[in-house]
Amino acid sequence: MPDRKRERVEIEIPSKAIRIKNAGCPNGHSLMDPDHKINGYPSVKVLIRYKDQEGLIYLDPIYGSFKNIHVLNVSQGDVVDFYCPECKTSLTAAGKICRECSSRMFAIHLPHGGIIEGCLKNGCHYHNLRLIDGNELLKKLDEEDMLDSYL
Repeated sequence: MPDRKRERVEIEIPSKAIRIKNAGCPNGHSLMDPDHKINGYPSVKVLIRYKDQEGLIYLDPIYGSFKNIHVLNVSQGDVVDFYCPECKTSLTAAGKICRECSSRMFAIHLPHGGIIEGCLKNGCHYHNLRLIDGNELLKKLDEEDMLDSYL
């Protein structure tokens, strides 16, 4: 494949303006849970491991909102691990470190190659949304003025 020049484009949007509609693990299993809604929308369900405990956490599907629901008591500042609840594949983003606190990051896959990355340290809210295919995104924005199909 020929080497292509890439440009980095940053788009500022208001906090909580994007809703995640489709999220999956690296093996393609859906993480969306219509039975556990947050803000009226299906949550993103992941398996959480902390010390010798394991349980489910339901992540807020509104990007930038943190009304997550979980049953484990995780101490502020402690780091957890996320896994796919179906296949138990780790959601830790290989080689990714939080810019705020230097902890490990998780990665949740979106349609069309997009990724949401977030810090695994309880209390750190650093996160990052990457929409991979820029050409397709620009075409979609030009046609529909929306990002919905990427999320």
